[in-house]
Amino acid sequence: FENYSICNEIPKDAEVLGLGMDWGFTNDPTTLLKAYRYNGELYIDELIYQTGLTNSDIISKLNQLGINRRDTIVADSAEPKSIAELNHYGHNVLPVSKGKDSIVYGINLINQNKIYVTSRSKNLINELRNYIWLTDKTGVKMNKPIDAYNHAIDAMRYAITSQLENPNKGNYFIY
Repeated sequence: FENYSICNEIPKDAEVLGLGMDWGFTNDPTTLLKAYRYNGELYIDELIYQTGLTNSDIISKLNQLGINRRDTIVADSAEPKSIAELNHYGHNVLPVSKGKDSIVYGINLINQNKIYVTSRSKNLINELRNYIWLTDKTGVKMNKPIDAYNHAIDAMRYAITSQLENPNKGNYFIY
């Protein structure tokens, strides 16, 4: 990712696109990011990046952040039981749609936009600086990213691609 800058805060008139969540526990963190759009550009704010969180811990953190059923969270579909539990306790969590090459698709979609990341999003900034493409034995870059430095990035990808993959969502004309 090269098309990002660091900002101090989210613009006051920014439109909320949504939230993205990636699950973790022991080695990998649970992450939650909030995506915004302002003047055609994307703004990202890291809200949670922590290991060792149980679902009840996550629910408490969501409540502390003021996130409720009105806020849609798009989460990694690999944990349907966690998604169901968060929904049961009053949150609106949807599984992300994954498919063949969905990671590369999401990266490319994000890279088509100018992105601003809040300065307090330290873990996302670290991931953006270290996330790279795999290389083959000769050093040629492959069309596949490394499987590291990707937890906040995955959450960002879920929030953004769920909104940007269909830019006319909700805008249908009847003739």
